[in-house]
Amino acid sequence: MRMIGNAAFAVLISGLTAGSALAQGTPAADPAPPWPTTPAAPTMPTAPTMPGSPATLPGDGQTAWPTYTPPAGGVPQVDPPPVDDKKKDQPKKGGFDAGGQVRFPSGPDEAGEYGTWHWVALDVKGKYNLLDRVSAEAALPLAIIHPDTIGGTGGMAGVAPHMFGGMSVKLEAKLPAIGVSITGAMMRDGAMLLSEKDFPLFTGDFHPGFATAVPIKIRLGSLLDFKLIPAVVLQKTDDEYLDAIQIPMSLVIKLGSLLKLSTDLGVYTGDDLSLRARNGGRIYFGGALDVKIGPILAHGGLGFASLFTDPMGPYPTTKDSFYVDVNVKYAK
Repeated sequence: MRMIGNAAFAVLISGLTAGSALAQGTPAADPAPPWPTTPAAPTMPTAPTMPGSPATLPGDGQTAWPTYTPPAGGVPQVDPPPVDDKKKDQPKKGGFDAGGQVRFPSGPDEAGEYGTWHWVALDVKGKYNLLDRVSAEAALPLAIIHPDTIGGTGGMAGVAPHMFGGMSVKLEAKLPAIGVSITGAMMRDGAMLLSEKDFPLFTGDFHPGFATAVPIKIRLGSLLDFKLIPAVVLQKTDDEYLDAIQIPMSLVIKLGSLLKLSTDLGVYTGDDLSLRARNGGRIYFGGALDVKIGPILAHGGLGFASLFTDPMGPYPTTKDSFYVDVNVKYAK
């Protein structure tokens, strides 16, 4: 009995001890760890929307595309870059110009009297740019009005002029400041020695000729250019070869992009490089105005074909050498 009582007492003491521990909040044993929760999916950033566009597409029953309204003041206009005049004036491959120059030079008639309307010259010209700075140019000089026979007592008395002067072809390579040109021609006697200010005296037979020149352009300012084209000319005749030097020059004033004024001066020798008026030597002087209207280039000039005169030469007096020329051509 005593043993049974001791066992019951031990059980009673264990129960009291467990109750006391629960009352103090001390667990009887370590609790099991909690089950991990599933992490929430990250929120994706919303796509940016254009001003005035809906957040949802049409067809979802919520909204519709709005009508676009331009900003106040309209769409801003962007000005084109300025055009460089230097590049604008540069020739381009495939470019061409063609036209005719009508000239009213003073010359003798059947009585030997000089007048502006006794001769009318027409120079038909065409130029094509083979490359940006290489061109080929053809010219056909004509005396569409001329006397049948020159009268008077001058050095040309009794000469019978022709209408057709021949044909020339020039190949030119030109840099911004200097170039070179070679001309081959089949023209009447002495026709290659004439300037564009002289009356078109075409006599004799057709003979070959050759000329080489060095075009020079010097820019003196934004509005001022100086041009010089010294050339050497050779032409065959029935009896001999004619040789001459030609130096046309001009001072060009640019008045905007459409107008140009120029002062022209040219030194032309006769045969054997002679500057004597009796042998055909002359110095011309004049002025010109050039106007550009779209693709049309118009030129007008006047002056004196020779300041050197002689009764037995082509011009007896300076007044007899007065000239007027008009040039119109189409350029592209």
